Amino acid sequence: MTSAVQTFPRQGDVAWQQNLFACPSCKRSLVRGGAEQTEFSCDAGHSFPIVRGIPRFVGSDLYVDSFSFEWNTHNTTQLDSHTGGDSSEEMFRIKTGLTPEQVKGKLVLDAGVGAGRFSDVLARWGAKVVGVDLSYAVEASYQNFKDLDNVVIAQGDIGRLPFAEETFDFIVSIGVLHHTPNTKEYFQKLVPLLKRGGSIAIWVYPNEGDYNTRTQWIPYTYKIPDKMFYEWCRWFVPLANKYRTSNIVQWLSKVFPFSYQGLGVENDILDTFDGYSPRYHGIHSPDEVMGWFRESGLINVHEPGNWTTSVRGDKAV
Repeated sequence: MTSAVQTFPRQGDVAWQQNLFACPSCKRSLVRGGAEQTEFSCDAGHSFPIVRGIPRFVGSDLYVDSFSFEWNTHNTTQLDSHTGGDSSEEMFRIKTGLTPEQVKGKLVLDAGVGAGRFSDVLARWGAKVVGVDLSYAVEASYQNFKDLDNVVIAQGDIGRLPFAEETFDFIVSIGVLHHTPNTKEYFQKLVPLLKRGGSIAIWVYPNEGDYNTRTQWIPYTYKIPDKMFYEWCRWFVPLANKYRTSNIVQWLSKVFPFSYQGLGVENDILDTFDGYSPRYHGIHSPDEVMGWFRESGLINVHEPGNWTTSVRGDKAV
């Protein structure tokens, strides 16, 4: 078996990555050390292991096991660099309003990286990207980016991240915060990590349409074992899409909305599983989300595109 130090060829070795992490417990600086350089530690005695090349600031994936399963099963399904398409880049532009010119050379936190769908976009745009996820999706994203020196992947909790205040030029969290125990509180945990003059952009589920309908199912579907529900999605979604114009399937799509995005059956299976398997499924109004930004003291709060509950704001200089 390859040792951890051998599978950690870049993260922490490039100049901009030095002193990147701060202890999530006491916020002191973390330095890489230990036997064979396989841990980060602070001078207060807190230490965090590097396992399979990934710094681990949590001991497990807690309440997000469905994402651990999902993104290690579909590790490249939504990555433009793998598919050759541009659907993820287009979605990222609309939901954040960011451009390659704005982020090039900037330090960007992707809070809830998953398999790296949007980190893939940011990396190609020339940003210095830090992708963090509570789930073992970090295994997938690490493999996707391990040969790039402008991407760092770590496992950590958005509610207790391993960074000092005012670290990042930009923070993005697209389709993630509504899967935490409290969407507003976890958003507010991100704001202090933003530099003055920096910008944060999020998208969370709106309280409308299919999102409302799915909310009624979540208390039951999230309890189904991940593999069992996934195998059902692999059977159901292709069949439903094949007969989607029939009256029965049209009715079913209103009662139990399933994915048909025109991006291929694997994406639709993934997206349907994603919609029903997480434990938490917060839904919010645009005014509510914009209120979080203003309450946090952010300025220039606006909706950057035509996606409901996509909101972006800046920290005053």
